[in-house]
Amino acid sequence: MKKKTFLMWIVTLIFLTLMFQNAYGAIYMKQKQHTDAVKIMGTTQPAQNLIIESWITSNKMVVMNKKQKTIIDIDKKIITTANHEKKTIVSMPMDFSKNMDKKIGDMAPEEKAEFKQVMDKMMQFKVKVEEKNERKKIGKWNCRKYIQTIEMAMGTINSEIWATQDIKVDEKLYAKYSVGILAQMPGMSQNISSIMQETKKINGVHVYSKQNTIIMGQSMKSSVELMEFKEDKAPINIFDLPAGYKQIDAFQ
Repeated sequence: MKKKTFLMWIVTLIFLTLMFQNAYGAIYMKQKQHTDAVKIMGTTQPAQNLIIESWITSNKMVVMNKKQKTIIDIDKKIITTANHEKKTIVSMPMDFSKNMDKKIGDMAPEEKAEFKQVMDKMMQFKVKVEEKNERKKIGKWNCRKYIQTIEMAMGTINSEIWATQDIKVDEKLYAKYSVGILAQMPGMSQNISSIMQETKKINGVHVYSKQNTIIMGQSMKSSVELMEFKEDKAPINIFDLPAGYKQIDAFQ
């Protein structure tokens, strides 16, 4: 097993969880995402601009861009990603305990215990939200500014968030997705209540946000801007996976 691959998967899931702060109901979202070039764990990621489309229903969410399609089944607790460049499909349980037990089986007992201890510490994080007395119009939405700080053992995520109450949403669906995913992370069960209370301070849908993420000493800057938001019936085949892709192990 490659530890770096496992850690990258965890970082990815955290980012997906943060995206769910916009997951409120049977809706469609189109977002523009920019990420600066970054080098993390010896791997250099070039700067990129992506258009992200998402469909959210009562039990599933799909996040799509030109590179991949990720399906989150909140009832079955499975996350599946289709990589369009490699023509591969990877499925993983959201339960991190099962993932770790399966993937560290080839480690020595001492190394296994140390890795589990590190993972438990890494997945514990605190969230702080501060509402600012600043308002402006972004696109067609009237927005208010918030500062969000997420502190983790592996680093911090500092975000400037502009949210609008012009869009009416179903907050119960947001809670279902957020709690459902956070609950699967080791060491998170005792922190869910306080995290949810803090994130509820952000009133409305995120229209624009910019983040400075510092992971293991490396800084990564990114931004996400909402382009379109609507309530609609999801296309019939939107949760289907591409045909002809190869199913692979997540850590091979």
